[in-house]
Amino acid sequence: MIIARYLTKQILLLTLALTFVLLAVAVLIRLLNYLGDATEGNIDPSVLLLLMSYRLPEFVQLILPLALLLAVLLAYGRMYADNEMTVLIASGLSKLRLLAYTLLSASVIAVLIAYLSLSLTPWGLMNSETLLEQQKDLNEFDVMVPGIFQDISNGARTTYAESIEGTEIENVFMHETEADRLIVADSASLIQVEGAEDELQQEEAQERLVLFADGSLSEGMATGSFFSLTNFGELAIRITQREISIDLDLEEQALSTTDLFAAPNSSTIAELQWRLSLIIIIPILCLLAIPLSKVNPRQGRFAKLAPAVLLYIIYFALLLASRDWIADGVLPAAIGLWWVHVLFLILGILMFQEKLPELITLRRSKSHAKI
Repeated sequence: MIIARYLTKQILLLTLALTFVLLAVAVLIRLLNYLGDATEGNIDPSVLLLLMSYRLPEFVQLILPLALLLAVLLAYGRMYADNEMTVLIASGLSKLRLLAYTLLSASVIAVLIAYLSLSLTPWGLMNSETLLEQQKDLNEFDVMVPGIFQDISNGARTTYAESIEGTEIENVFMHETEADRLIVADSASLIQVEGAEDELQQEEAQERLVLFADGSLSEGMATGSFFSLTNFGELAIRITQREISIDLDLEEQALSTTDLFAAPNSSTIAELQWRLSLIIIIPILCLLAIPLSKVNPRQGRFAKLAPAVLLYIIYFALLLASRDWIADGVLPAAIGLWWVHVLFLILGILMFQEKLPELITLRRSKSHAKI
């Protein structure tokens, strides 16, 4: 039990540390993408932190398997390099018992991934999808970032504000490409359309007015055929709904696991098998990690790191490809993602029993005999 606690502590601490590092990188990359959307006026900057919090479970469930694999490699690689593992093996620690201790540590990660993939991640994706859908109901003045020129609706409008205090926007610039209209004003504020009597007015009521104060309106500057300049004290402009380019294609990923069982089709089956695969991958990675972590003291603990990461990338890429094939109807659901797990399980067993090097040596000897 002392050895089990020692190995478990080593693996879990390294897994936790690696998860934080990889999560920080993933969150930073996604946050930069969202900041780009906010700069373009697609997302209200005030919801960025809430949006990222909804996406965190998804990031964690994808990072944990890789973090566990690297943790086992680094922990056992260090022990091999420092001859600790050699002493433990000489004291009677068999490979099967080492695998059992590793699976004991991995069971904690597997339970956490099961909770994330089957429950928390779909909830977070559903809320993030709802939050992004709500951004469509906002106009560029709702999501305006002061001090930045923003192109809205694929360049239909360009807006700028020097400062924003509450609902008051100071020193405003707005150019509408199609109408060839330029408005410059000292201030602006948003006004909700009220009093819808018929269907047309009800649609217009969903739009909002921007009330510009103390400014000028220029029309016809781009064409040059007709140009007018009008100074105004107040000018109300109706702002239509934006055309934003935010990826909302979450669909089955945002469905709860219960809903996936209730509506079986190729897409929901693919998503369900993907969620289960994130759990199944854990013991198989442990089976692969133990032989890969075996290094000579002169090689160092990082000797097998690159091959292990490459193997993990191939494993994950095949799972992703198989999920898409099932959703598209190319691969039968009965075969599903299971063939990938079986393939790597066989590979792990061969590596664990050290059969793979023997097979390679046997092939090489046969080839030399033929020569």
